[in-house]
Amino acid sequence: MKKLGALMVIFLFVAGITIAQERGGGERPSRTEQGRPGGNRPQMNPEEMLKRQTQRLVEDLKLTKDQEAKVTAINKKYMEKQSFDWSKMRDASDEERAKMREERNKVQAEKDKEIKAILSTDQVKLFDEMQKKREEMRRNGQGRMGGPGGPG
Repeated sequence: MKKLGALMVIFLFVAGITIAQERGGGERPSRTEQGRPGGNRPQMNPEEMLKRQTQRLVEDLKLTKDQEAKVTAINKKYMEKQSFDWSKMRDASDEERAKMREERNKVQAEKDKEIKAILSTDQVKLFDEMQKKREEMRRNGQGRMGGPGGPG
């Protein structure tokens, strides 16, 4: 009877290992396998990012075709200014990080100001609400890094 019990325990142990291996063994892929922190989302090229940024504003603010063209031009103009080397941020001192953040925020504020200049009063209000919500999400850890419980 003891041999049967021991055999059963060994069988369950081996079965558990086999199932775990089939599911991936509980190992998490490295960040390089994922492409970046935050999941398996593919890295977007600049054109895709530009299109996505513009489309989000078109949908949320109900932009006219003329406004859409102007927003596309603004997004394109700031795309290069806003490209950011995250490895520099990681390797920087706290003081250097603060300066980088300040510069990034300054460029974003310039961009927002240009976008607001082409919006109607109601659209500006919506735009400001969107920015406020995005900032709250970022503060609560629900931004790009995968939300609560996600990496970051």
